[in-house]
Amino acid sequence: MQKNSFDGISTDVVKGISKNNNEPAWMLDYRLDCLKKFHESDFEQSDLFKKYNEFLINLNIDNINFEVENQKEETEHRGRHINFLQINNEMIEKNIDNNSKAVLVDINEAINKYPDLIKSYFNKNPIRDKFEYLSDALFQTGLFVHIPKDIEILDTVRYINRQENSSSGIFNKNLIILEDNSVFNLFIEHYSSAKSDVSDSLFGYSKDIFVSDNSKLTITEMELFNNNMISFMNKRCEIGKQSSVKLAVGYLGGKVSRSRSYSNLSGDNSAIQDLHLVVGTKEEKHDLVTSIKHSGKSTKGSVDVKGVLTGKSYMTLKGMNKIEKQAFDADTFLGGHAILLGKHARANIIPGLEINNRNVQAKHSAAVAPIDEDLLFYLQSRSLDKETSVKIIVTGFLESILKRIEVETIREQIEEMVEFKFKEMSVAPIK
Repeated sequence: MQKNSFDGISTDVVKGISKNNNEPAWMLDYRLDCLKKFHESDFEQSDLFKKYNEFLINLNIDNINFEVENQKEETEHRGRHINFLQINNEMIEKNIDNNSKAVLVDINEAINKYPDLIKSYFNKNPIRDKFEYLSDALFQTGLFVHIPKDIEILDTVRYINRQENSSSGIFNKNLIILEDNSVFNLFIEHYSSAKSDVSDSLFGYSKDIFVSDNSKLTITEMELFNNNMISFMNKRCEIGKQSSVKLAVGYLGGKVSRSRSYSNLSGDNSAIQDLHLVVGTKEEKHDLVTSIKHSGKSTKGSVDVKGVLTGKSYMTLKGMNKIEKQAFDADTFLGGHAILLGKHARANIIPGLEINNRNVQAKHSAAVAPIDEDLLFYLQSRSLDKETSVKIIVTGFLESILKRIEVETIREQIEEMVEFKFKEMSVAPIK
């Protein structure tokens, strides 16, 4: 099999993926243009953040193969009530009982069935992150959602992505469109092989979200990759007037997680809530960038990131909320907080605000600290052992994120996964 590094990803790889998907010529041209822009782009767009990405630049992916043939894998998720089940680079189950005019299909099917619609939204893409370009060049599957005007899908759609291959590089392209007066809820779960002998693999996606006027979108994600996975996750959201979007992601595993979340509140009275929860153990590295741009009037945007890090894990949050000159009465908040459990865990919180209008509210908050010794002493003085006391403090710290996940079953599932991560923490006692 052909081996690739980032610099060595060739047009032949892109042409092979496009041919396997039986794509039209315009789609191949789009992929090749994205590959060209990927090679031309810097790892970080902002000069403020470039010094914090050394571990990304030095990633060794020489053994990653981007020309992946799907392998049949058994999984406990097969056959359950799951709307979409992806294994490696193939969407193997699609269970949508949909009597409305909404379209929920594999992105490859959408490209062939709705080429004019897909092409029109692809052409709306602005200057993008380096790894958004890579995802757009190499994607082999993904999700397409189109909710027409006045359609509400109240039941949460569940999408499970399992990456079981070894030494593979797999990318997704996701396009989500909500027309006026529509409602949609999505829950995405990311898993990888739990086998101990697997070598490093790479998974990435670009997710483009367009929400028209008077609509409501909720997307919750949970990442529980094994420690052989390198992930590149990119979200970009355009929000129309009087619409609200809620995004929440739990980063609970993986060797390296690189996440980018960009949102534009272009419509008056639009709102977004962008939540991130990180639980890092062992030597996991989490690199997050968040950005909200306020373009419309009376908009409200909030970023809230909470991290708990132990072992030699590492987290960086690079945030930038911008209020443009015409965005009167905007309300923006950017918060990042981390608890370090042990002397080898590290976190960098770098919040930024760019304000071009005086008639606004703008706040940011940042803190990185070890666990409060006085609080720990108080709990232990009430006959609790140290491990239980730490768990209570950490649970309370994360609760401000978890309680804002509205669907109870999803919140409980993420809480279960956080509990699972606590067991990893207890392997190396807090010192």
